[in-house]
Amino acid sequence: MGLALLLGGLGCRSDDTGTQTAPPAPIVSAACGDPTASVVITDPTNYSLSDQFTIQVATLKDNTNVLFDWSRLTTDFFGKAVNPASDVNMILLALWSLTPDQIEAALKADDIPLSANAGIITAYPDGTYTSQTLYNFNLLGQPLPMDQLSMFFDTSTPNYAYPQDQYTFMMMASTGTTPGKGARGIALFHIDPSSTQTELDLTNDSTKLQYTVDLLQAAPVEVPGATPALTLDWSQMTTNMLGNAYISSQITEAAVAHYRSATLADLQKQFLDLEDIADEWYSVAIPAGASVDLSTMVDAAGNAFPGIDDTGVWMAALFCGNCNNPAPWSITVLQPCK
Repeated sequence: MGLALLLGGLGCRSDDTGTQTAPPAPIVSAACGDPTASVVITDPTNYSLSDQFTIQVATLKDNTNVLFDWSRLTTDFFGKAVNPASDVNMILLALWSLTPDQIEAALKADDIPLSANAGIITAYPDGTYTSQTLYNFNLLGQPLPMDQLSMFFDTSTPNYAYPQDQYTFMMMASTGTTPGKGARGIALFHIDPSSTQTELDLTNDSTKLQYTVDLLQAAPVEVPGATPALTLDWSQMTTNMLGNAYISSQITEAAVAHYRSATLADLQKQFLDLEDIADEWYSVAIPAGASVDLSTMVDAAGNAFPGIDDTGVWMAALFCGNCNNPAPWSITVLQPCK
């Protein structure tokens, strides 16, 4: 997977001209004067992420029991290993009133409008197969009426409503069974009676992701060290890492990570593995609201968050669990008060 990483030098970052700019000055939180005060994060404390999807488009024969095969999907578009038998729990076929270019643009912005969806059908692999024919798909677990299938997959149907210059089919292989979530691979296709292709293979090359991440642009926030009971408040955030509206109620998880010997430049290079490479990772679910008490966070072994110190990099990350893009909506670097 080609990765376009925006990398700065240690303690510096590069602007678009390639020149070095000084790192932003830390923001002193109110908690430095009063540990009971909230640590309020704002847009200047956030990182930025830009991504670009390139998805292969096939033209399949219409009115045919097409075979959909994902046996060669062994790496997802985030570079993570995939076992096509055990990691793929749902195959989704969706029809969108969008062109392939429009779908790629919507994925880039993490915003495919549900109003553009014309229908979906599903298959739920149980680990015993890595391909499925069209006529064996179902309707979210319910039997699929075959007479309705032709309305979508047979262009000779009278008054066929889905011209292929305006509509695009999507095949999505996902971990988990929530439609549209946990995507590991995506392929797009059109149907045409003149096509001779009767099989769609979802492979590691079907979806390519390029991204640019900048952790160095964010102003660090100073907070009291060795103080677990800090309240992190994101109610004043207006835009997320993609530049979209930051809807506070969409945050479903918060985490604090510690990297003892890494720099921010190091972490940019390993952005997709931030949780895996963390020396410490404390997290908590957010059922509601726009703030969290960091003392409620625990690591995988149940150890409580101890507060930060002056070693390495500490960062707080907030996640939207109901969004398609798994990257944190915000990442804030935390430093001890001076």
